[in-house]
Amino acid sequence: MSNKKIKKVVKKKGVKEPFATEKLCDSMTMVGASSELAQQICSIVDESIESGSSTDKIFTTTRRYLKKFNPKIAALYALERGLGALGPSGFIFEQYVAALFEEMGYHVQTNIYAEGEGVTHEIDVWAEKGNVVYIIEAKYRNDYDSKTHINQVMYADARLHDIRRQAHKKEDTREFYMWVVTNTRFTDNAINYVAFRDIQLMGWDYPKYINLKKIVSEKKLYPVTILPSVNQKILRGFSANGVILVKSLIHMKSIDFQEQYGASRTLADKLVAEINELL
Repeated sequence: MSNKKIKKVVKKKGVKEPFATEKLCDSMTMVGASSELAQQICSIVDESIESGSSTDKIFTTTRRYLKKFNPKIAALYALERGLGALGPSGFIFEQYVAALFEEMGYHVQTNIYAEGEGVTHEIDVWAEKGNVVYIIEAKYRNDYDSKTHINQVMYADARLHDIRRQAHKKEDTREFYMWVVTNTRFTDNAINYVAFRDIQLMGWDYPKYINLKKIVSEKKLYPVTILPSVNQKILRGFSANGVILVKSLIHMKSIDFQEQYGASRTLADKLVAEINELL
């Protein structure tokens, strides 16, 4: 029997739980790490952290070592948190959601107003293709453990029907649907509610076949926040230039990052290498 003391980790809300290396290993293999690499990193992290370490520290430690062995896996490992870094106001997340629907062939607009029967509604993302209009509520959370609740989904449902009634009055023949998109997850009540309504949900891993994780990975629609070497100064520059997706940077050269964003030669070279490896 092993006498090794079980370490505790502290989650964001202060809850302590045993540090499970299996869970950490699984999180790496799920984004493409080999079982050998995952086991190696798990062992290193286990030796590096102390009992009482936060989950944030474990994440940053894991990513730091992953970056040394495999920068691409380090980037993909940070994907969920990278979406959470599209803030803090949530405005950039709205732009990101718009970019996703644009990549899926929709004509998109952000932050527009739509007339309802009772009131005028401010719409986060308006996506249109042919005779179909998707009204999209982008629910950004900077705490990836938080969830979108039923009251927010019911409110979105009410907005959809108010807009539909007004469209019907004006003999607008387009079909209107509502999406609620969040970078985290939904409560069970929210999911159960939409089973009986004309509204669709998209979260980090819900629903099974069309969720953020799947769409982003399959279409390589990575947010710039997952680049392992990117810093806050560069991210502010990206934001100012409306750069949200890594694929927007594929034609950038090292000198471009130096001249446009004030990156050092070393950092610029790293960013170019990471972008090329991801895409």
